[in-house]
Amino acid sequence: MTRVALIGPPDRPEIERLQVRLEERGVEAVALDTRLDPGITIEGRGAWACGADLRGIAGAYVADLGIRAPRVPTGAAREHALAASLRHLAAWNALLEHLSLRARVVNPPATHDLHALKPFEVFSYVRAGIPVPWTVATTDPEAVGDLPDGSLRGWVSKGLVGGYSHTVAYEPLSPCGQAAAPPNGTARMVQERIEGDNVRAFVLDGRVIGAAEVLPVEGAEIDSRHGETRIRRMVLPGEAAQVAVAVARRWRMPFAAVDFMRDARSGRFLVLECNSAPFFATFEARAGLDISGRLADHLLGRV
Repeated sequence: MTRVALIGPPDRPEIERLQVRLEERGVEAVALDTRLDPGITIEGRGAWACGADLRGIAGAYVADLGIRAPRVPTGAAREHALAASLRHLAAWNALLEHLSLRARVVNPPATHDLHALKPFEVFSYVRAGIPVPWTVATTDPEAVGDLPDGSLRGWVSKGLVGGYSHTVAYEPLSPCGQAAAPPNGTARMVQERIEGDNVRAFVLDGRVIGAAEVLPVEGAEIDSRHGETRIRRMVLPGEAAQVAVAVARRWRMPFAAVDFMRDARSGRFLVLECNSAPFFATFEARAGLDISGRLADHLLGRV
């Protein structure tokens, strides 16, 4: 029987949906629960991880490697925790490189790095002529105290690492007229606020396989993760679809979700970020997209 490895917590909705789609195709889904010690072994006969035999697998989908963050306050314990985390990542890298010699591996660790490189990502788009909101990334309050006058819609602030903070409104000047320090005294990105709707496009193997708009139920939330939302399936315009494909290809991601803001005034689609190992179960359930089925076929080499 054909076998595909699903790497991540087995109760993650994306893993659960992929398992169902693979079983519908007569394929055995091999679950690797990364909440456990991975116990990775690579030798001439094959490879093993999380108690699973990976010999002869046809594909592997990486949802979450479960690498522990070194959150020890100070001293030698912190250095030890960091070294252990790096060894953990190195073992997974070696295993997935080994598997990629004969199987399709989707979302290897190299694609995860982009989450921690948001300024680099944004300015890469600027250099490539891909539309993005005007952006500055800094730890210097003076750099954000005198923003360009072109924006009448205001500004937003977000963290430099994706997924660890929310987007909030940003005021360049404090009440006394002094430049406002970056929120929480940390490095931040400040972007022009785009009034409009969030749009997510899913790209697989160089094609957009689905898109949906995320609409707030009430008001105009700055961050779509706040409050109740409606998720509505949509057809992405041709130019925006080309941008989504170009963005995923730029980072060599066979599977990705590209997030846009659609400007309510101009209708332009501006890129916010590209996500590896994206959450898609909610978009399937609420917008009727078929992501897991297409992804299962890709892992099996059927598309």
